[in-house]
Amino acid sequence: MRHGLRRLTGIKVITKKNGKRYIYRRVGTALHPLPDLPENHPEFLAAYAAAGTAPTRPRTRAAAGSIAELIERYLASSDYARMAPSSRAVWRRTLERIREKAGDALLRDLRPDHLRRDIRKLTHGAAANRLKAWRSILRFALDEGMIAADPSAGLRKPRGEVTPHRQWTPAEIEAYRDHWQPGTAERTAMEVIYWTGARCVDAARLGWQMVDSGGWLSYTQAKTHSPATCPVRTLPAWAQRMAQDHTHFRAALPGDRLQWIVTRSGKPRSVKGLSQWLSRAATAAGLPDDCTAHGLRKARASALAEAGATASQIGAWTGHQSLSEIAHYTRAADQKGILGAEQEQNTGNRVEKFPI
Repeated sequence: MRHGLRRLTGIKVITKKNGKRYIYRRVGTALHPLPDLPENHPEFLAAYAAAGTAPTRPRTRAAAGSIAELIERYLASSDYARMAPSSRAVWRRTLERIREKAGDALLRDLRPDHLRRDIRKLTHGAAANRLKAWRSILRFALDEGMIAADPSAGLRKPRGEVTPHRQWTPAEIEAYRDHWQPGTAERTAMEVIYWTGARCVDAARLGWQMVDSGGWLSYTQAKTHSPATCPVRTLPAWAQRMAQDHTHFRAALPGDRLQWIVTRSGKPRSVKGLSQWLSRAATAAGLPDDCTAHGLRKARASALAEAGATASQIGAWTGHQSLSEIAHYTRAADQKGILGAEQEQNTGNRVEKFPI
């Protein structure tokens, strides 16, 4: 007697208008994201099994109609599950703070002045994040019919300045290289992040397995789910002004393993651990405390601008999706370098690997 294959249960698939699919396993009231792969793929089965063993949240004890109930329903929703893991962690911490402070209050009694008072004493960055969190859960409440009107509608973002991650200067990059010689793990990590412009969440997993036969590194970003591509083995004609950085990058890459950034024992570094470890390495090299991994990402965007890259080329390399983002990260670029750079786009130069 033949037995058919058992189909996996609890699978939920959401397909957006642009064709992008999001796949989840429902365990109780929670949705756990799964990779967009065939159900018989080993990675899909592993993720499916892991979701089944994930700790489940206890059944809600929040009062019906309370802000705490809204937060619990939001954390179990597909809206929350669709976020990148790093974003979910930040969002959960923010929502937990809201629940600790106002969870017992009834949602129907929430007014705009309550929200203003909640964010008024926070720093600018914390206030902006708190307001984003309020808007997300209140939009969810509106869609779910829990409220008839959104009390966050019309609220303005708090005024003030956000101190961005500072871009590394060329002198700081050279000082780091002088301190950490080729062959050290610290040098490899810096060169990989600086050359690729990848966020730590992506840099931690980059390696030869992502380099194609043409010598191009291509990967999907964890935060935005959008692609990023940069040359590894050879440079396109327009990027020759970055040849020295490319030489440093190639010299730092390991030839005895697939993954580039690992611990001394050869294990992959955690995302948070990588960021903090690189900051400590910069401090050990005598650099200021604000020399961070994200500052290297900004330095690469600036170097691309000074090399004469088009906005499309910068975006394809670093993975930024909008012109406003690119402008933000290249604002500190050397204006003389930009004006003096060879503008390949005026000569009709195109690189097929980059989207137009």
